[in-house]
Formats: sequence, structure tokens, C-alpha cells
Amino acid sequence: MTDERKEIVEVLLANRLYLYSLLHKCFGREADPAQLELLSSEQTGQSFALLGGEVLEKVPSFLAELRKDLKEPDFLDQVKSEYMRLFVGPGRLIAPPWESVYLGDEAMLFQDSTLKVRETYRAFGLQAEAGPRVPDDSLALELAFMSALAERSLHAFQGGNRESLRQNLDGSGKFLREHLLQWVPALLERMTASPTDALYPQLCLILDSFLKKDEELLAELMHECSE
Repeated sequence: MTDERKEIVEVLLANRLYLYSLLHKCFGREADPAQLELLSSEQTGQSFALLGGEVLEKVPSFLAELRKDLKEPDFLDQVKSEYMRLFVGPGRLIAPPWESVYLGDEAMLFQDSTLKVRETYRAFGLQAEAGPRVPDDSLALELAFMSALAERSLHAFQGGNRESLRQNLDGSGKFLREHLLQWVPALLERMTASPTDALYPQLCLILDSFLKKDEELLAELMHECSE
């Protein structure tokens, strides 16, 4: 691998870490000004656009509009209200943020898929930090897991540890295929029922497109780093 190509691969690995970390924070708790400022930044727009694709290349324009919305005095309250209605409650949730709801037989929490996710975390020496009452297969925790593997992948590449790099890239691709890509499209469908579109329906569309592009990128990186 040439020095120029090494630099490109490092940029791509760092970009994955930045985006997974950001998405984990955005879906993991209701928004605050600092979170929205980071989300709407030009750096974030460029990071998504770097991956290409019809949806992701439009992210900078969407974020430019978001920066305008942030100047409205009631926008933060709208975003918080939308987050609660979609993901938290009270009442029936429009878009429950747990894998088992979409893949289980009875649309309930803590099913077989939850245990499989937990086993994958443990296989990589990780454990969910949200506590025993929060399912391991929540969207935020699954994105946190992908962020952790992205960080390990970047450090392995920078340290020249090809075996660690291979394991973490392979683990990331497998988790995408067996988990996130199996249910995030269904989550996105639920989002279309939202009576508001302040932020999260658009953000879920971006997430769905990002995950599909990342699957392609991981395959390319695996090939690149095996040479």
C-alpha cells in the first residue's frame, strides 16, 4: 500500500469513527444545543458527503437548513418533544428504538435477538453501560458498539496491527449485516408515521443510507488492508 493510499484509508477509518460516535449521541439521548451544533456543523456534512450516494451527498444542504432552524427560539423544544414522542413516551411509541421489536415474534423487548447482540458485545470484550433495564439491542447501544470497533480499527491501522484491524473490520461488517441492517430500514418506515419532522425522520434516513454505504466501505477496506 502506497503512502498516499495509507493516508486515504486512515481518513476513511477516522471518518467512520466520527460518524458512528455522532450518531450514537444523537439517538442515545434527547438533543441539547451542543449536540445540535456538532450535528449541524460543516465538518459533519462533509463527513457524510465523503461517502457518496444520493442521500448522503445532500446532507450538507440539509444541515445548512438545520443551522437556520437552530436560530428559531422554539426549535430545540420541538426536537426534544419529537424525540420523546418517537422513542421514549409516555404512550405508544411511534418508532421503538430496539431491534427485538422488529425482529422478534411478538414485537417485545429482551428476546433472542437481544441475547445475540449481548453475546457479540462480550465476544469483543465489551458490555452495555446503560444498565440492566435497558435492552442491549437499543439503537444507541448498537451504534456505540460500532463506534467502539471503529475506534479499534483506526488505532490498529495506525499501529500497524493488521490482525486486530482485520478482526474489527470483519466484526463490524458482520454486525451490520446481522443486526443494524436487518431492522433500521423498518425503523425508518415507522418514522414516516411521525406527525412531526423537526429532525429525527430525516436523521433516520441519513442513518439508513450511511449504514448501507458503510457496508460497502468495510468490504473495500477489508480488501485494501489484506493486500
